[in-house]
Amino acid sequence: MPGWKRSSEEQPPSEKELYCPRNYYLGVLLSSILLPAALYVFIFHVLVDWQNYTQFKNSVATPVTRVLHVELVEQQHREQPLEEVVVKYEYTYKGKLYTGDRASIFSGGERHGSFHSDLYERIKLFQQGDGPLVCYVDPQNPAESVLDRSFRLGSFLMHLILPLGLTGFGLPILFSILKDKKRYFALR
Repeated sequence: MPGWKRSSEEQPPSEKELYCPRNYYLGVLLSSILLPAALYVFIFHVLVDWQNYTQFKNSVATPVTRVLHVELVEQQHREQPLEEVVVKYEYTYKGKLYTGDRASIFSGGERHGSFHSDLYERIKLFQQGDGPLVCYVDPQNPAESVLDRSFRLGSFLMHLILPLGLTGFGLPILFSILKDKKRYFALR
């Protein structure tokens, strides 16, 4: 790398340089950032998606009576666009009219695959009268519905990669500094 000189005279860091208090506090700082971030993503993305899947697993298929609004929102982010279907629809369940606005059990849009654009096309075909559109209603709470209840493993794994990666970096840092805590302060 530019600016890095490797020579045969260069010595590896001494134990005193390696186990200085500054490196201990740096490890504590890094692990205290990485681990809560991993926990946040796991709780508010992975577990929420799993809870939504289990909630709608035994839902009742109900025909959509009318689509009030639908759009495919595309946000350009780096090279890959983020697509998300924004929809509002009406359905009748046990004689009562309800309004729903959830397109999928997974929160947010996607950068990979064509799920949202395919769902958008299905909804537009329904609006033009070219086919049925079904929503899935939670029988315990009929006000809760979703247009697509399929469990997409790819989306679930994409949400799972980040917390696993953050934990994979944060835990070894935390365990290594706690294991050798005395060494960081003993060689002063």
